[in-house]
Amino acid sequence: MKKISVIVPVYKVEKYIHECVDSILNQTYKNLEVILVDDGSPDNCGKICDEYAIKDKRVKVIHKKNGGLSDARNAGIEEAKGEVISFIDSDDYIDASMFSNMIEYLEDNDLDMVCADTFIVRGNRKRYKLHYNKNIIYDGIIALNKILSGRIDNSACNKIYKREIIADIRFPIGRKYEDVATIYKYVFNAKRVGYLSQAVYYYRKISTSITGSSFNSQSRYDCFIGYRERLEFAKLHQLDCIHDCELLALETALSTLTVFYALGEHESSERYREVISFIESHLNIKLVDRLRKKHKLLLWSFKNFKPLHKIYAKLSSLSKRI
Repeated sequence: MKKISVIVPVYKVEKYIHECVDSILNQTYKNLEVILVDDGSPDNCGKICDEYAIKDKRVKVIHKKNGGLSDARNAGIEEAKGEVISFIDSDDYIDASMFSNMIEYLEDNDLDMVCADTFIVRGNRKRYKLHYNKNIIYDGIIALNKILSGRIDNSACNKIYKREIIADIRFPIGRKYEDVATIYKYVFNAKRVGYLSQAVYYYRKISTSITGSSFNSQSRYDCFIGYRERLEFAKLHQLDCIHDCELLALETALSTLTVFYALGEHESSERYREVISFIESHLNIKLVDRLRKKHKLLLWSFKNFKPLHKIYAKLSSLSKRI
């Protein structure tokens, strides 16, 4: 049986960490190495991690200065010894059969990577399933085009990866939307990628965890950078998804500009000019026609009536805070 290294970054999740770690240790698949990365959490999370290590020899704990989600995951990758790697966020939890089902699918079909369905868990534990219609296997290049074009989710966490496709790829330190900037690179190294229609990962929507991104200009700018990098990657490798990547990057740029307006980003700032320049250089008719209605409105108000765009941005900001 292949050993799975489960990397769990931990930061300010004292309320949820027991449910997360227990769901991992109670897996029907037992050949696990659980790496808890205490990212300088100021609460009792570090102590809780150490208690798990005492109780179960499969648990390893890394204590480090706070460096963010990417830095914590990277620390876990460096420590990992398993042939297969998985990432679990410490405010989430998983079905008891997750690793058993995924590793069986991986081995039976000679896969390099397996993705599964996800439930979104909100405060009252209502669950909204994001699903694939059926189990399916793609050649790597097809999977790459699908993830870059937004037809496969970017999350690092509802997946398992053979160690060799991760290689020396690391998450970008100091940036939000790190999955957007990273997971497609794993897929690029994969020859075969499988998708399970079973929902086995439970993603909790909260804003205070290590993965939470508040409504702020730096976060949205990081998102824009990630999608722009994906477009550049698609062009470099002459992929079929170039136009889809261009559309996603343009929509992200328009959303980023809206956040800049909402939060008073100065129009002379370097990143403001960078986003404006990208938008203006990608305004061809075919691409604009493919924009969703929301983004068409943003583009129209930006081009024709900037005060309206700024008012919309302020209202959008307020609605996200309520």
